[in-house]
Amino acid sequence: MTPNRSIALFVVSAVAITAPLFGEGGNKKLVHITSSQTVPFQPGGTIHVDRSFGEVWVEGWDRPEVELTVTKSPDEPYGAKEQDRAGKAAENVKVTAERKSDSELEISTAVSHFSRWTHPFGPLGGIMMVYRIRVPRNSKLVIHHESGEVLVSGIAADIEATASAGDIVLLLPETEKYAIDAKNKFGSLTCDLEGDFRHTLMGNEYALTAPAPAHRIYVRMERGGIVIKGSPAAAQPPVSGGLQ
Repeated sequence: MTPNRSIALFVVSAVAITAPLFGEGGNKKLVHITSSQTVPFQPGGTIHVDRSFGEVWVEGWDRPEVELTVTKSPDEPYGAKEQDRAGKAAENVKVTAERKSDSELEISTAVSHFSRWTHPFGPLGGIMMVYRIRVPRNSKLVIHHESGEVLVSGIAADIEATASAGDIVLLLPETEKYAIDAKNKFGSLTCDLEGDFRHTLMGNEYALTAPAPAHRIYVRMERGGIVIKGSPAAAQPPVSGGLQ
């Protein structure tokens, strides 16, 4: 099997229906559609997360594989006889995990059949997204997020994370050393590590220098907050814990 081909187990869960809505559409409920994919991936490589939106939770673990779980929630309720429509709506957003080589994996999101005229203020494609990603803890991360929340914990490697709006939270193992370059244009920026803060006319900047082999942390946010915290290994939360 060629390295460009993802070796994966793809499992689509049964549709879970929650939170009945009352009123005019009282017999309709919100729908959540979840899929899981596991890709063998050796530690030390680079993992790209491109064009994601919604909530992205990345957790480092000790297995030589990447586990990707995606939950899609159409932003309108459906009745019991409309599950096919819900599934077709979820298909507007496709998430793929592809091994580009033995040391490089790309997780990308593509949105089709979407118009801002019909959803001017709603989520992309009319779908709310939650990504739960577990990766070898010394994998380099490159995350280019659209809007929403990004939480990274338990990663002992370089991290690059950018977003147009929302929040980026990095919980960095205290046992490692870091060189940090973080900036945002609008919003708060906090870091409990020693470093240099600077307020500018267009936002905030934070820098921490350290010689190699310190891990490089690069963060950019257009409109939203950045939080960088040192975290002891015992305090690293599981990805299922969510954003606080």
